[in-house]
Amino acid sequence: MSDQAIRILEKQREDLVVRVLRKHEEMEASRSFTERILAGISELFLLLDHEFRVIQTNREFVRRTGLAAGDHRRLALEDLVDADRAGEIRAAFARGEFTEFEAQLRTAEGDTMPVKMRGSTHVNPNGLVLHMLICSDCSEFFALMQQMQEGQKQLIHSSRLASLGEMAAGVGHELTQPLNAILLFARNCLKALDAPGDHTEMLRENLQIIIDRVNKAASIIGTMRSFGRKVEEEQAPVDLNEIIRKILSFLESQLRLSEISLDLQLAEQPCVVLGVEVRLEQVFLNLVQNAIQAMGRVVVPRLTITSRVVDGLNPKTMRHEPYVQVSVADNGEGIPEELQKKIFDPFFTTREVGTGTGLGLSIVDRIVRGFAGHIELTSQPGRGARFAVYIPQYRPEPGGVEGAGRAA
Repeated sequence: MSDQAIRILEKQREDLVVRVLRKHEEMEASRSFTERILAGISELFLLLDHEFRVIQTNREFVRRTGLAAGDHRRLALEDLVDADRAGEIRAAFARGEFTEFEAQLRTAEGDTMPVKMRGSTHVNPNGLVLHMLICSDCSEFFALMQQMQEGQKQLIHSSRLASLGEMAAGVGHELTQPLNAILLFARNCLKALDAPGDHTEMLRENLQIIIDRVNKAASIIGTMRSFGRKVEEEQAPVDLNEIIRKILSFLESQLRLSEISLDLQLAEQPCVVLGVEVRLEQVFLNLVQNAIQAMGRVVVPRLTITSRVVDGLNPKTMRHEPYVQVSVADNGEGIPEELQKKIFDPFFTTREVGTGTGLGLSIVDRIVRGFAGHIELTSQPGRGARFAVYIPQYRPEPGGVEGAGRAA
């Protein structure tokens, strides 16, 4: 081979090495640029192959989870989320309709992290399919929501205790009657024992009256404990008719002392809804107490409470469904039109300064909306006010057992 041919080959080899080195530098620069971009993303980034195995993550993912796609073992999607959620994610990618998913992302310590996932699929020029997932950590959001729920429970409980305080005078009067009766008939028994003759029948009658009065006092105290207990979150079928009767029994002395006539028109069939009994008690206790206070200056006060099942439009499903409607109406002072839009705002009150927190109706509205219901207010100044509560009627699933007897 001639020297000229050798020089040409040497030159071609050098050019090839230079091109390879340049291509390697370009690839390294591109990889470094990509890694710098991923490092700057505050969210968790995942790149998966067509078999949904992790081939690349960003630093934030490694930092937050402690997991990395090692060379000896690639992480699969099922290593990161539970099997059901992984199946839903795979199906969404297959349809090409990946919507935002909520999932619990596993960490190296065995804990889980609540995240929202957004995904997309890309195909490179060589036909390689890549799936990209970007996960937003929702831990702080859910912790904040938990704190808000705890605060709301404490607020509702405080409102219930405040309601009990307002009823203290009526409850004291209600307890005084059975206690006085117990004292009177106990003294009669003692006198009968010291008197000559057989007083067995009279003693039996007096002792029976004492037992009845003790049961009455125990019932009042039991009801107070019921209203004062902590709020539970477990929802169950609840008959609103029974709640109304319970509240009216508790407020009986207050209604009597205020000389309020009661017009009670409850539906013959049970008005069952799905809710938390303690919270629903708070709703109607607040409404009835507000009605009593609104009639403080009325000569002939009248409280009207009705319940029935009506047809209503569910704003979530946009379908007509049966609703339980319970209305509490009074013939008090009424609410001016300009104040009706503010009546459910927190801290808004029509009472005198120092006599109310303004949280009652705000809590009532929040509780009712929490059970997919709503409240309607109709009022005219000088002609009273009517609050109508609408909550979807509970209808058990066909063949279901829970609540079937109560909802029939």
